[in-house]
Amino acid sequence: MSSIKNPKGLSAWRRIEIAIYVVLGIAMTLLMFSNAVMRYVFDSSIVWSEEVIRLFFVLAMFIAITGGFIRNEHIGFDSLAKRPGAFNLIFKAVTGLCLVVVGGLLAYEGGKFTLMTGDVPLPATNMPTSLFMWPGVVAGGVWVVIGLAKIAAIFVRKESA
Repeated sequence: MSSIKNPKGLSAWRRIEIAIYVVLGIAMTLLMFSNAVMRYVFDSSIVWSEEVIRLFFVLAMFIAITGGFIRNEHIGFDSLAKRPGAFNLIFKAVTGLCLVVVGGLLAYEGGKFTLMTGDVPLPATNMPTSLFMWPGVVAGGVWVVIGLAKIAAIFVRKESA
């Protein structure tokens, strides 16, 4: 079995995240291609494929957005956000507050809506509609935790080595 070298700085969690994207992306591509072949060559279709592709896409996007928040890659302009001094602290506080508010709203309102519509089956697969909503609810809760951690980090001073 061949081993793939780990690029410098790429953590195990990041490799797992990338592996998830690769698996979901390949699965979506194969399902889409198979459905196209079935439609145009065999005059039939894989009825459930579009629902599954949509679900995989939703999962991938919430994982990507949350990973970006954790790595500070998604919010802000680096030229402003990474300035030293008081501006950086203000930016971190605003970023953390935005994550807490938006994540809290997503988790709370999404949770209410998910509980309300969760039993409604999808037309092709009969899977519950809530499969599309729970990733957002979970992501919202994670965003709140990330936001609180970012705010708390402003007040925690690291000891100098």
